Amino acid sequence: MPFLRRLLDQSKIPLSVGEFWKYSFGYWGIFALITLWQLTMLWLMREGAPMEYHEMFIWLLDGLFWWSTTPLILYASLKIPLTFKLRKSGLMLPILYHLLIVTFLNLLINTFHYFVTNPLMYLAVGKAVPLEKYIFSFFMAYTGSVGQYLLLVLGFNKVSYIYLYQELKQQHFETELNNEQLRGQLANAQLQSLKMQLNPHFLFNTLHAVVSLMIKNDIRKATRMITTLSDLLRAVLVNQKADYIPLQEELKLTRQYLDIQQIRFQDRLKVTYDIDPATELYPLPQLILQPLVENSVTHGISDLTTNALIQIITSMDTNGLKIEIYDNGIGANQRKPSKGMGMGLENTILRLQQAYGDKASLIFEQPSQGGTIVTLHINGQPKTKTHDEALLSDHRR
Repeated sequence: MPFLRRLLDQSKIPLSVGEFWKYSFGYWGIFALITLWQLTMLWLMREGAPMEYHEMFIWLLDGLFWWSTTPLILYASLKIPLTFKLRKSGLMLPILYHLLIVTFLNLLINTFHYFVTNPLMYLAVGKAVPLEKYIFSFFMAYTGSVGQYLLLVLGFNKVSYIYLYQELKQQHFETELNNEQLRGQLANAQLQSLKMQLNPHFLFNTLHAVVSLMIKNDIRKATRMITTLSDLLRAVLVNQKADYIPLQEELKLTRQYLDIQQIRFQDRLKVTYDIDPATELYPLPQLILQPLVENSVTHGISDLTTNALIQIITSMDTNGLKIEIYDNGIGANQRKPSKGMGMGLENTILRLQQAYGDKASLIFEQPSQGGTIVTLHINGQPKTKTHDEALLSDHRR
C-alpha cells in the first residue's frame, strides 16, 4: 500500500507494512478480547439465555473494522497531533476534531451493521436486531471506542515524535560534523595559503643576502649560504603536505635558517639552545619559528658589530608549551605586533590564530637591560586536528 508506506515514512517509525499490520492487529486484538470477555460475562448473567453466534459475528466484524481503519486513524493523528511538542496552539480544537472522527467511525460501523449485517443475519438465522439495540450499543460502546482511539493517537504521536527527534538529532550531528570538517578544511587551506606566502618571503630575503655577498665578491660565503639554503628548502619540501610537524622538526628548520645567518655574520653571531625534551613532539605549523628568529636578526642584532646572541628556550608545564626567543640587540620600540613588523611576523600571528585560536599568544618584551624577548605560549592542541574526534566522542556519549 503506497499510502501506508508514505504514512510510515512520514512518521519516521522503522516498520515494514507487514509489521505495521501485525502490531495494529495486536493492539486491537487486546481490546477485542476484553470485549469478548465482557460479552461472555453478559451471556452468563442472562438467565437461560444461550450464547448467540450472530453476536459473536458482530463482535468479529467490529474488531476487523477498527483494525482496517488504523491507517486512517494514524493519518489523522499526524495531521492533527495531540502532543504539546508537536503543536504551537492549544489542545481543545484538535481533541474536538478527533472526537468528531471517532464519532463518525462509530456511526459508520453501526450504520453498516443495521443496513448490511442485520439483513444478512435475518437471512441466515431468521433473526434481526432492532434499531433500538443498535442505538443502545452505540452509546454503550462509544466511551470505550473513544478511549481506544485516543490512546492509539497519543501513543502513535509519542512514538513518532521520538523517532523524528532521533532523526533530527542525527541530521543535526551530521550537519555539525560536516560543517566542522568544512571549517577544518578551510582552516587547513588558509594555513597552506599562509605558508605559501611565507616561503617566497623567506626565500626572497635569503637570496637578497646571497646577492649582497656576491656584490661584496665574497663567493665562498655566498656558495655556503646557497648550499645551506638548498638543504633547508629540501627539508621544507619533505613536510610540505603536513599541516603540523613536531617541534623537534621545526627546530631543525630553525637551526638551518640560523646556520645561514651565521654564515652571513660569522663570528659576530652566537646561537644557543635550551630545549626541554618534553616539548619535542608538540605539534606546530611548519616554519612558525623562522619569522620570529628572522625578526631577531633583522631588528635586533643586525647592527651589532660583535657578541650578537640569540637564545631559543622551550619548556612544558601545566599551562602548556612555552617558547622563548631572546636576542641581545638594541631592544628599540621596533618590536611590536604591528604592520611595521613586516609580512613575516603578521603571517605568524595569523597562522597561530588559525591553528590554535585563543589558545596561543605571542608576547614581545624589552627588558630594561636591553635586548628583546619574544614568548610564544600555546595551551592546547591544534583546533583543526582534534575537533572532529571530540564531536564523535560527544555524540557517542
